[in-house]
Amino acid sequence: MPKMDIINITKEDLNNMKVRKYDDNDKPKIWISDGILYKKDNHHLIKRYKEDFELLREYEELRNCIFPENMFYVDNKYVGYTTPYFENYKSINFRMYKNKYTINQKKKIMKKIVKLLVKLNENDIIHADLNTSNIICDKKDVKLIDFDRIKIREYEDNTIYMWRLKEQIAYLSIALLTVLFDVDLINISNHQYNELIDEISFSNEFKDYLIKSFTSKEKEIPKELLEYIDSIKRKDILRGKEIIKTLHL
Repeated sequence: MPKMDIINITKEDLNNMKVRKYDDNDKPKIWISDGILYKKDNHHLIKRYKEDFELLREYEELRNCIFPENMFYVDNKYVGYTTPYFENYKSINFRMYKNKYTINQKKKIMKKIVKLLVKLNENDIIHADLNTSNIICDKKDVKLIDFDRIKIREYEDNTIYMWRLKEQIAYLSIALLTVLFDVDLINISNHQYNELIDEISFSNEFKDYLIKSFTSKEKEIPKELLEYIDSIKRKDILRGKEIIKTLHL
């Protein structure tokens, strides 16, 4: 089993790293150095689930889930965790990649996202912070990052776990449509979402799933979802983009 080691660095070491992201208080929260990402763990969740992360990293079916590898301390004080930094990957909401994917590439990416979430659910795991920034890809491969809010069924109240699961399925639909239409839909309203889905000539079954999932009424990802994705036509993408322009997202 791969063990999580402790990396102890100095404050000077940290200050010499490249800051990748700041928190809401404009303080650094993610650093990059020599191909390694260092991230704060404000809730000390990584320490709490250390043994679980060590076990999860052994699961071949979850190899594209980028779980914490090591914990890092600054001057002997716990700060957070490390993962590999995938420099050539971009989040699915990264606008520079707008219109850079073919329809077949989009379908492959969407199906890989679905399969990854299915595997998580099968292992009684919820990401709990699924959004369009935490799914990264390089046109072929897809990885899921930032597991510092992970929910493991064994440790959760079942009611809360099921609510989180439905929430994750809702965000999955947003992620899929973001890939499809090249626009980050994370802030779309219920009314805008319903208008968008209603105007596209998806099958009724696909539309029904998208509407129910967005309103957190789905508690599992149907196996038919991969078939729905396969059925998407180029005209559906073009029509969706037309509607999105009118929604001023």
